[in-house]
Amino acid sequence: MTRKKFFFAWLVSLVLAGMPGLALAYNLIEPDALKARIESKQPTILVDIQPKNAYNEHHFFGSVRTFAYPAKTDMDTNSLIQAVRLFESNGNEVVIIGPRGTRAEQRTVDFLASRGIPEDKLFILKGGINGWPYKNMLLNIRGGCQ
Repeated sequence: MTRKKFFFAWLVSLVLAGMPGLALAYNLIEPDALKARIESKQPTILVDIQPKNAYNEHHFFGSVRTFAYPAKTDMDTNSLIQAVRLFESNGNEVVIIGPRGTRAEQRTVDFLASRGIPEDKLFILKGGINGWPYKNMLLNIRGGCQ
């Protein structure tokens, strides 16, 4: 192996080692599909990881409030144990609701999968709550809804 090829292989392995999220293929759920689930009352665990202020501005009725965003520390992820317990009790699919449907949501999926929830039961809301087109379906604690 030439030095150039060795360096390239070393660099690729270094990059991949620093990206644990590549281990899982993340399942995304489109807003239309989640809307249909909610309207048909299909049993689903909605895990909301938004920070407290964002949660107070907009969230889904019945969602599990965790304030786990950005899901980087043990303190963030400790609140996700309640979602694991819910899954253990009913086995329903889990949809992660975060601000944009990106890295924090992927870290949440990684954490939940490491606690035994199968990958095929874990979904991320595509575009997150900021991209949710059906704003009238969201609750706003600051506006008086609970």
